[in-house]
Amino acid sequence: MDLKSSSDNIHPIRGGRGIQEAQVWEAADALLQDGLRPTIERVRQRIGSGSPNTVSPMLERWFATLGKRLEGRAGSLVNEAQQLPLPIVQAAQQFWDVARRDADQVQVQKTEAARRELDLQRNALAQKEADLQQREASFEHARVALDEALVSSRQAVAAMETQMHAQQQESARLLGDSEAEVRRLRRALDEAVASKEALREKAAMELGAKQRAAEETEERHLAQERRLLSEVDRERMATRQASAELAKMQKAHAADAETARSALGAAQLALQHEKTAHSDAAAAWSLQHQAAQVELATLRERSAGVEQRATDLASQLQRLQVQSEREITQLRESHASTTAALRELKVPLGESEKAPPRRAMKSPK
Repeated sequence: MDLKSSSDNIHPIRGGRGIQEAQVWEAADALLQDGLRPTIERVRQRIGSGSPNTVSPMLERWFATLGKRLEGRAGSLVNEAQQLPLPIVQAAQQFWDVARRDADQVQVQKTEAARRELDLQRNALAQKEADLQQREASFEHARVALDEALVSSRQAVAAMETQMHAQQQESARLLGDSEAEVRRLRRALDEAVASKEALREKAAMELGAKQRAAEETEERHLAQERRLLSEVDRERMATRQASAELAKMQKAHAADAETARSALGAAQLALQHEKTAHSDAAAAWSLQHQAAQVELATLRERSAGVEQRATDLASQLQRLQVQSEREITQLRESHASTTAALRELKVPLGESEKAPPRRAMKSPK
């Protein structure tokens, strides 16, 4: 039976890995003519090269076209069979039956292998689907937990911002009160200084007036004393000149002298009173000056205390602001890390949902 001539009309496909399909078909035809069942190993040995993965699909196509080639040669085979001896016809028929059984067995084996492979893939897909559902449930639980943590973080941030805002308002209020108190104390200090300056000027004016009055009184007393002394001198001169009249005028002169002494004593007493009044005014001004100094020192101490309190409040406000900013920064970093973790969990979930299940089947060797 010549299968080579009928195979020339089928136009076999050329291979791409060193051997061609025509070589596989020629080797299979030769094996069949030699009375051997064409197998992958026998074809490879016949050709001398080729891998099982390359030879297998070519040999399967040879089996698939074998029936058509035999049908095309049916009429000639009948005529030839009538001319050929019966053992040759029986051998050809036996070869044909064996080839059909082998082809059916190969097809059954391929179908069974494909079914087993499909079952394995179906089981693997079911297992992957179960794993994916479990991962989705885990991701959902993690997402819910992260959402709750995110909500808690946001609430904590809002509470911290509210507390910081309240502290800032309280600090601003305390600072405003302190500044108002400082301004009030400064006004009081300015008023006290102005009052002290006015008192000092008034005391200086009164002291100057009293000093001028004392000086004028003293000058008057001195003038009166000089006048009296000059009168005494004149009287003495008159006494020397009129010693004769001294006896007559002795009583009058004694009276005048007594009057002069009385006037001088009165002038000295008035001068002593003026000096005493001046000393009292100076003592009063000294007491007022000391009181003003004490009040000024008190105002300065209160102003220093208020300024120290304002400084302490400003330092406390600055520490609170630094602490609040540090806590807000920590909360924002925690919020950013939580968001990043949630995004990392959502990205694998989205990729697993978008990736189609692979259904690739392994080609039977």
